Amino acid sequence: MVNSAASSPLHAEAPALSMLSRLATPEIAIVEHWAPEYLRSNDPEIGHRLRVAIRRLRALLWAYRDLLPKALADDWRCRLADVAAQIGPPRNWDIIVNVLLRAAVPPSQPSALILLEALEDIRQRARAESRVAFEGIGPERLMADFSEAIGKATQAQPETSETLGKFAHASIAAASRRVNRALRRASNGGLQELHQTRIQIKRLRYLLEFFSPVLGKKDIKRIRRLEQLQDALGELNDVVVGATYISQVPVRPEYATAHELFVQWLRKEKKARRRAAIAALGCLPCER
Repeated sequence: MVNSAASSPLHAEAPALSMLSRLATPEIAIVEHWAPEYLRSNDPEIGHRLRVAIRRLRALLWAYRDLLPKALADDWRCRLADVAAQIGPPRNWDIIVNVLLRAAVPPSQPSALILLEALEDIRQRARAESRVAFEGIGPERLMADFSEAIGKATQAQPETSETLGKFAHASIAAASRRVNRALRRASNGGLQELHQTRIQIKRLRYLLEFFSPVLGKKDIKRIRRLEQLQDALGELNDVVVGATYISQVPVRPEYATAHELFVQWLRKEKKARRRAAIAALGCLPCER
């Protein structure tokens, strides 16, 4: 159970640590709500919602890492990352089958349906394996343990932490510096560097959203710019991951032509989306 601070409104003069449960509660509720649905529904958006909520909790723990016991913050960031990893493969196959394949291979191609059926079979196996692993983790129990852990940690600390307003601005500044360093590294257009930039941008965006009630208009306006860049980098990531997954699919004669069309399309799209991502990076000014 989270402590009573979970229902407290955010205000700039509140002790930052006392607001942790309040900030985490909506994300915990999302995981608790959608976890049972993930085990029985094939709706791709359910896995996406779970992953976003988990990522947002990890971003929050990153921001609070200096106010919490180090072992607690590190342990829970790792445990939450493990949960997100279990949901990842089905989500990637959802994008491959529902988005990329449909864009790459026209339905009129004779072997398109055969390839679709083969990839759909792989997707269903990935979803079944994910559900077994996800259920084994016990997501609802995990969230209860997480709520209890941060509740106890915040109650055990004296109310001497900096105010939420100062803490929020310091956290945004630290995350912004991470983004700026990532942007410099990604200037060469390396795929790994672009991927790391996407991770840093998502963290900064999440923190801006968490702390928006105590931030100024300038900070809040940054969210839209970050969303646009995140979209460009996300589209690149989709084809990079898609190409990796498809390279591991055995090529069978009955769908070889469609498979080759898909591979060629992914190769072409990777180049185009990489150029678009690099161009988008150049439009994001370094801030704080």
